[in-house]
Amino acid sequence: MSYKKDSPRLNVKFINSKTEELMFEVNDRSWMNVGEILADHHVDSLMKNHFKDKKMPQSIMVLVVAEFTSQE
Repeated sequence: MSYKKDSPRLNVKFINSKTEELMFEVNDRSWMNVGEILADHHVDSLMKNHFKDKKMPQSIMVLVVAEFTSQE
């Protein structure tokens, strides 16, 4: 048995660290442009745009996710 990705594209998930709640995600990114999302100023900008005037969480986790399926 081996595992293979269903798609070469990646999803970037923004999660509240305290509640582990998924706040939002950025879908369909390549491995080359995931790094730009992880830059401090991009995370800050994405969070401010998502929450606008709402209270933002104290800490967040940003995870890059790829799904693999077993190939029999």
